[in-house]
Amino acid sequence: MQEGEIEPLGSNRVEPVNVRVIAATSRDLAQAVAQGRFREDLYYRLNVLPIRVPPLRERRADIPLLVDMLCEDIALRSGTAALELTPAALALLVEQPWRGNVRELRNALEQIALRCDDPRVDAPEVASVLVAAGAPLQAGALASAAEQRGAALAPVPASDRGRYGERPPTEGQDEPFEPLPQRIARVEREAIEAALRRCGGNRVAAARLLGISRATLYTKLAAWCVQNADTV
Repeated sequence: MQEGEIEPLGSNRVEPVNVRVIAATSRDLAQAVAQGRFREDLYYRLNVLPIRVPPLRERRADIPLLVDMLCEDIALRSGTAALELTPAALALLVEQPWRGNVRELRNALEQIALRCDDPRVDAPEVASVLVAAGAPLQAGALASAAEQRGAALAPVPASDRGRYGERPPTEGQDEPFEPLPQRIARVEREAIEAALRRCGGNRVAAARLLGISRATLYTKLAAWCVQNADTV
């Protein structure tokens, strides 16, 4: 390695080579050298341009982005809808130590995808998977998840209750009323169609504009194709 030469197995000739060695480890090699558990000469030949990649627990801000990317990849590989984690569920994942780094995070998401029938996942489902896997639930994680969940379930202020139908309706009683699921589906479809028009039909750009994953967009488009075929 130092001389840039090798002697092929079974040969008595030395041949020059021009290579660059990229090595990775999760161990502290400097400490291993000091303890006599790693060759000092090899350490200095490898340790030319060290690049430290911090563990996942030291870059928690990356976890939401990693979760989104991993959920998309898992959905594409399995042919299912991508997971949609609630803020409380995501807060629980962000606070975990993740000793296995991204591999452990992916494993947890794969287990969640297999165990949950609904792609929308809340904190209790995430907690059950983490406990079953033997992951230590951090007190801060539980508190953060509870805070996020409590905010989502907070009661409507008394001053706003009239806007949410707690007063007897006085207008429009005889007009046809569109059920909430149908109204949500219609608005959702209109938003997706508008995004596709703006992006010139580019589905990746449309999904980014809508703030949803590509897998979610593909799933909805596929469902609409089936519905259109059934109505023909």
